[in-house]
Amino acid sequence: MLMEKLEKLAKIKAPSARSELVRMLSAQYSDKQESEPSEAERQLFSALVLDVFDQLDRSARLDIVVRLAKTDRITSPLADRLAGEAFELCEPVLEHSPVISGARLADIARQRSDRHRLAIARRSHVPAEIVDTLIARGAFPVVNALLHNPGAVFEVRALLATLILAASEARLMGAMAGRCTHDEVFCDDLRLIGQSNCPLMPVALSQALDNDDALFRLAETAVADDRDPHFDVDGESLSRHEVRIQIAAGELSFETILLILIDRQDMAGIIWLLAHHLNMREGAIRDTFASQADGTVALLMKETGIGHKTYGKFARLRHDWLGLSGSGVADEVYRFRTMRQAASPRRVN
Repeated sequence: MLMEKLEKLAKIKAPSARSELVRMLSAQYSDKQESEPSEAERQLFSALVLDVFDQLDRSARLDIVVRLAKTDRITSPLADRLAGEAFELCEPVLEHSPVISGARLADIARQRSDRHRLAIARRSHVPAEIVDTLIARGAFPVVNALLHNPGAVFEVRALLATLILAASEARLMGAMAGRCTHDEVFCDDLRLIGQSNCPLMPVALSQALDNDDALFRLAETAVADDRDPHFDVDGESLSRHEVRIQIAAGELSFETILLILIDRQDMAGIIWLLAHHLNMREGAIRDTFASQADGTVALLMKETGIGHKTYGKFARLRHDWLGLSGSGVADEVYRFRTMRQAASPRRVN
């Protein structure tokens, strides 16, 4: 069946058919249930994507980037090429790719925006030379993310640069104290700097390094790295990008992700999910949810295809979000159940 579809698409010369062909190949190739590709297959597939990538439409590019971002089934040249796309496309590669080259990361850290640097700062491992560049070029969110990332390697030069920045940004001092509470190497290196009478060491931080209570109090002034939440689905952690792609491809249920967000009581996440699923602005969804137009809310949710039990859970969360009692939830669920199902739910890639 799959081969028939691929052969049919290969015979069509339209650009849209080419995009769909490469999209389907990428989905099959990146499937974790498939056996690991040989080195020859890695080279062949990567060369194919590199050859046609510029000819693909934007939705196909996003699909391919998200599916391949976390995998080592592609070559470094392909990962480096994907990292050169617009930020909305390259973010997953910058944050997750295990095969992107160090030279490419260093170049992006030097030349691109703070959004690019922030994605790199959140990688599971950030080597010392990249940390140095990110601190030298990045604004507060970048440095703060590095301090909150246990995989970011701080050597003495990076520590000194961070101390200079902390002199004018107290939140960084709090983040440094917070890291000291769980990173002994980081804390010991800071102690050595303090013992050398370095004038860059803030007095409050120097004193806190030898007083656990003071250290924890200082750590409380830190600001968390406000990154997008991930979704745990069947034991796998998925980013928002991956959720969006898999829902659009029919590989993941919209209702499954909605239930996860309801359990988290994450109304902001629900608004994001619905906006992308129905191709609407987040502001419009938020305003509708915040209004008294219960019927309109029910119509929107009906369009997603969810069941009445899920809608009941959502309605209770929305009532809590609005500070209302739950007395009207039963009526809303009844209205939802008796509504006619939308003929063709809108979906986005």
